[in-house]
Amino acid sequence: MGHQRLGKLPSYRLLPEIIRYLLDGGAPTDDLVDQVTKVGQDALKLALKDPVFIEALWLLVRLPQTAGSDAYADGLGALGLKAQAPNSLPELLVAYDSALERVQRQAFTGGTDLGEMARQAALGALTEILQPRLPALWRPSAEDIRHSLSTLKNTDTFSDLVQRFHSRFVERIIHYYIDRNLHRMIAPDRMTKSLNDLEAFNGSIRRHCDEASLIVRAFARDWLGKNFYKEGKVLSRDDVRRFASHSVDKIRIELEQRKGAP
Repeated sequence: MGHQRLGKLPSYRLLPEIIRYLLDGGAPTDDLVDQVTKVGQDALKLALKDPVFIEALWLLVRLPQTAGSDAYADGLGALGLKAQAPNSLPELLVAYDSALERVQRQAFTGGTDLGEMARQAALGALTEILQPRLPALWRPSAEDIRHSLSTLKNTDTFSDLVQRFHSRFVERIIHYYIDRNLHRMIAPDRMTKSLNDLEAFNGSIRRHCDEASLIVRAFARDWLGKNFYKEGKVLSRDDVRRFASHSVDKIRIELEQRKGAP
């Protein structure tokens, strides 16, 4: 489960090609690329100390396992959610969000803006991966919600969920840093001439984050397979914190590798 480089992904842009949209023209400056890369790397490292980041990831690990158990409702209560089976995806997301909000309120000195970003990233990842698994021709029932949620404990599906969480988190960090430059981005004489160009810019950032976080998929799959399926562990927050420490290191290395000129 050591770090293995994915190699250059030829299908899309590296970070310098994204940052050039911020400029009036020409090639991007190395300083700007370095700054954006460092912001993402530092935020990932600091997030490990934020209780909301850890709680968000821990719930993504434990919720699917609880949904697949015989004590679903009681299990939800033990995780800090309402001890009642949600009847819809929005109801599940509200319960998940409320659990994170309680941790956020209790954190005091340990809470940061990174916790809020992790909270939103987790909600986004959970929605993206659950929505396609729900019935499209009728209103999902509580049992549909439970079944779809339980499928996320599969090692391959879990690895997808974990990647999306990390990707959405880094994406929010990058936007937090560069969106202050929006007033510089859109003008007839600049690279970004319209809102359509801005949409393409946002898509570039998402693709960059998706590609940089691909490195955690195999690690997440192997980690869950070893700890949950092979050893039968009830995964604790400390287990997830140790897992997050490795996954964050992998993405930080990947971000460093991807900042170089294509």
